[in-house]
Amino acid sequence: MHELYPKLMAPDPRWQVIREYYCPGCGTQLEVEAVTPWYPVIHDFEPDIDAFYEEWLGRPVPEPQKK
Repeated sequence: MHELYPKLMAPDPRWQVIREYYCPGCGTQLEVEAVTPWYPVIHDFEPDIDAFYEEWLGRPVPEPQKK
């Protein structure tokens, strides 16, 4: 680890875990983090669904499906 990180910033494998996040569709690695085992997973962002549909796709947001 000390070969990859600056001095005193390397994760300690004795008390930290490495989490790797991948795209489920294509398998591209999105992020890696070194945290304590009990540290919760935190979302980096919340997607703006309205902007995605209206600005990127140019169509209205679909209505939620009823069960």
